[in-house]
Amino acid sequence: MQETANMQWDLREPPPVSAITKLYFLFVLACCIWAAVVFIKRLWKSRSWPSTRRGNLIALSRALQAADATQASTLAADIPEASPEAGLRSLIALKSLAFHELPSDIIDRADLRFTYELSVLRATAANLKSLATLLLVITGAWTAYGLVNICEGISATPATGTSGVYGSLSEIFVGLCLSQVVLAILYILRWRIVTLLARRERLWNLLVAQLRILSIPPR
Repeated sequence: MQETANMQWDLREPPPVSAITKLYFLFVLACCIWAAVVFIKRLWKSRSWPSTRRGNLIALSRALQAADATQASTLAADIPEASPEAGLRSLIALKSLAFHELPSDIIDRADLRFTYELSVLRATAANLKSLATLLLVITGAWTAYGLVNICEGISATPATGTSGVYGSLSEIFVGLCLSQVVLAILYILRWRIVTLLARRERLWNLLVAQLRILSIPPR
């Protein structure tokens, strides 16, 4: 009995953390830091963007729908220069021109600038998805590695105590819970960026369509 007791795991001396586990937690930490940086950059980049639910972009769409050139010119002047829709500031020319007299390339240049400005956010959303997928794969590999070590320890020690097994499993579950939290953060950030892109593109397509219709010369 004394020999059996000595062969059981001593809970007071937890096994040393392996290099693979250290690398795994460093990777999870790096994912957290990167997610925080992305969140801050996203807030900073879009801080001056006009709202797509209210404000001058919605009012501009209504002015275009009503073919009110004067109102459209005034609202276009209020679009921030740092916003993706800043190309529409060229509509200031409507103070002295009719819609069909606008230069033909105004809409194309504005659309090109809009696409370029949003390409950065689109790339960030793709990177977030790729990082989340990589974290999921690495978490699965690390979990399998931990379970293999536990099985090897049980097979090498004939009288392993159940408390020792549960303690080792709890370490794996802690890592799994941590990775799930980070995965949720990454997916939430990506969802917010994708939602922002979809909302802006929906309103932008409406504005461009209205402008193209109004730019058709009357017969």
